[in-house]
Amino acid sequence: MMEEAAKPEFLLGIVCVLMFIGTFAPWETIDVQTKNALGHWQGAAAFTGGMLLLLGTLVNYEFLRIKLLDARKPLANAGIGGLGCLLGIFAAVAYWLGLGTRASPGWGLYLTILAGLFGLYVAYQLYRREQPALPKG
Repeated sequence: MMEEAAKPEFLLGIVCVLMFIGTFAPWETIDVQTKNALGHWQGAAAFTGGMLLLLGTLVNYEFLRIKLLDARKPLANAGIGGLGCLLGIFAAVAYWLGLGTRASPGWGLYLTILAGLFGLYVAYQLYRREQPALPKG
């Protein structure tokens, strides 16, 4: 079980769950009221990023086989998750920059950004693992 926990596919799945939790969690706090971003384009973009992470996880665990993606390994395996992470980070930062003066960022906004950053690292590790070794010579 410990070997499974260290695999990038497993970590990408955890990032996917964290991205979804962050998307549905409060992104903004005004006085004592909190709200998430799902009613705004940034929330929809972060949710789409989470869906791309889910797709990347399914492709990496080979639950979903697409011939076009199989032909483009390792870039496709890491690229789907990485794109989802970038989309989530972009959406969260755009929302943060648009907050009013009375509003403060909520914990969901921080979680979305952290999940995206960690996911980019995991996607890079997937790319490095899948990349064919250079011949010695």
